[in-house]
Amino acid sequence: SVYSVVVSPDGKHLYAASYGDNAVAVFSRNQSTGKLTFVEMQQDGVNGVDGLQYAQSVTVSPGGESVYVAGNGDDAVAVFSRNADTGRLTFLQIVKDGQNLVDGIDGATCVRVDPTGTHVYVVGVADNAVAAFSRDALTGQLTFVHRLQDGVGGVDGLDWARGVAIPADGEHVYAVSQFDAAVVTLDRDTTTGQLTFVEWLHDSQGGVDGLNYPWGVAVSPEGNQVYVAGYNDD
Repeated sequence: SVYSVVVSPDGKHLYAASYGDNAVAVFSRNQSTGKLTFVEMQQDGVNGVDGLQYAQSVTVSPGGESVYVAGNGDDAVAVFSRNADTGRLTFLQIVKDGQNLVDGIDGATCVRVDPTGTHVYVVGVADNAVAAFSRDALTGQLTFVHRLQDGVGGVDGLDWARGVAIPADGEHVYAVSQFDAAVVTLDRDTTTGQLTFVEWLHDSQGGVDGLNYPWGVAVSPEGNQVYVAGYNDD
């Protein structure tokens, strides 16, 4: 069962997060036809790889050097370096909830890199939270910064948070929450990566509709629109 796919910024490779195989699969991509050719699989517990149990989300850094996978069952993010020529991955690091002061990624379900590649954001569905990490530009490894959690410090709308999206200017983060039936706007400090709660829009309030059990969120390339997929609202 594939939960997430992403194409590398150079268009040469595609990465797929497999929930059932506890893995990330690598494909080369024909840039003329779009056809895929299998390259390899990185699987949890094989050759030292960790953090991929029930893999749900995969993303590539803007420069294409790193691949990040959210492992829901491991409450973790697996960090890989990427060979730009072959697309192959090398396991570097596991960032796990409750270890080395990391918090907010219990039930990790979504991972995204900001447009400058300086920070990584992870949704912890069981923590009702979004966690921020700083990213080493040379190695791609992550260091925990902080977490924003539903019901703490005036934050609302993150109950059973599912996904996040970041516009091209990197100044905000948008998150969706299934149990709150909401989309949440967060301010982002582009220097530190820290997030601040701004507002949330709730399904069936103030004329808002279509947010019942939201599953995914995306921002348009120019940043003028935010789109949310409402699972129960079809």
